[in-house]
Amino acid sequence: MHYRRITIIAAAGIIILAALNKSWAAYSAAIIFLIWFALSWYGVFNIRSQFIGKTYWRGNRNEKKIALTFDDGPYEPYTSQILEILKKYNVRATFFLIGKNIERYPKTVKRILEREHEIGNHTYIHRRFFYTLFPAIREDINRCQELIKDITGVNTSLFRQPLGFRNPSIVKMVEDLNMHMIGWTFRTYDGTDQNPERIIKRALDNVKNGAIIVMHDGCDKEGGKKDGTVEALPTILEKLINEGYKFVTVSELLGINPVIIDHPLTLPSPASP
Repeated sequence: MHYRRITIIAAAGIIILAALNKSWAAYSAAIIFLIWFALSWYGVFNIRSQFIGKTYWRGNRNEKKIALTFDDGPYEPYTSQILEILKKYNVRATFFLIGKNIERYPKTVKRILEREHEIGNHTYIHRRFFYTLFPAIREDINRCQELIKDITGVNTSLFRQPLGFRNPSIVKMVEDLNMHMIGWTFRTYDGTDQNPERIIKRALDNVKNGAIIVMHDGCDKEGGKKDGTVEALPTILEKLINEGYKFVTVSELLGINPVIIDHPLTLPSPASP
């Protein structure tokens, strides 16, 4: 990972310069630290940055394909309403599910898979990982992962961090779990804004080849509503389909395996001559 190598190099440089006990060395060490600090924060908050680890945020820009994703579900009645709309337009999507909502709506989770949509891990309680310790991250991801496996039998490799804020701990955890960190090209901001006209405008104004689009079928808190998302979705699908875009799942767009292979296939050794 670039972050680890650069951090080690930066730390070594600062130590060496500090040992020289010269004014120019002190200034140089301070500059190295500030550069490292700026890059680290850029990596945390910019979903497209690869500095602290691999994050997928778009597909092939030469193909007119896009991936529609939904976060924070399942959440009724909205997830089922969205599934019916997707069925009507023959569109497959990827749903990043929250564990506590999976426990509330296990039948909806099964319905998502039955409709041939893709399922990803969005943690158990939508924890803000930016300030979370390593053991808590592991517990949160694994708890959601086990729920998905128990209900669907799918050991998903797709993970999306809450709010898109990453830190080195969560990137390392996702790597260790053999999962893919899935970001986005743009958001419709329907997580906070349920005005359907604005949701539609954001989707149509920002779409491009290879885009990963974030919408929300659910909420991480009780009482949330997604009526605006449900109202906006048919218009978005109709217009983008008419413009020639093909909707695919995240794994199809990125060319990655959507499941973790627990036991890799091993071929028998060639017979001795």
